[in-house]
Amino acid sequence: MSKIGFTLAEVLITLGIIGVVAAITIPELMTAHKAHRLRTQFLKSYSTIQQVFKQIEADDISIDPTTYVRNNIPDGVFYNTFKKYLTGIIDCGLNSNKPLPCYKLNDTKKGYKQLTGDTLLFIDYFDDGQIVLQDGTSIFFEQPNNTYIWVMVDINGFKEGPNRMGYDLFVFQLLDEELRTMGDPKTMYNDLKQYCNINSNRHFNGIACAQRAKSEADYFKWVIKNVK
Repeated sequence: MSKIGFTLAEVLITLGIIGVVAAITIPELMTAHKAHRLRTQFLKSYSTIQQVFKQIEADDISIDPTTYVRNNIPDGVFYNTFKKYLTGIIDCGLNSNKPLPCYKLNDTKKGYKQLTGDTLLFIDYFDDGQIVLQDGTSIFFEQPNNTYIWVMVDINGFKEGPNRMGYDLFVFQLLDEELRTMGDPKTMYNDLKQYCNINSNRHFNGIACAQRAKSEADYFKWVIKNVK
């Protein structure tokens, strides 16, 4: 009575085919999963900031950058107003030298870099207030000479990395009492070819990527595949 089954060669061929298919599909699935997570974190952070701005406006509190001066009492820098509308935060303060999850500005060996990772960003852009949300998101404020206000968001926190502008660090500008993604045509850095391009050598390369992250559904897939 004959037995029906697979030969060893057939089994090995089948396993080989499965291995090839897995090698092709698994990295793509992992990329898609990571990209989805980053996009979700970005949109959540963007929504959180917008809601705070709306609450500030609803309370008839000024969001005009010229009304916030660093040494003024009681509010001074804008972050002092902003943080009042969030609960359960870690307040890292101004010129933060607190340990993780805060970003220590005096640690010159570790810091945020531009998109391609070859240039550290000046710590001056992180010294006007820093808070960490309950989910680990870090929010920084920049308002030099009370002429403009930037809100910078590290969507997964400094501890997680890669701490790249345009990868997990995104910049928003308060403009005409409206929060806009940097890269928007009306913002300070709106040239995407110069400021959100892996082939650009601009110091602030990555600063305009918030606009692409908001408007392009596959932006984070592009980042993961192209920014190493």
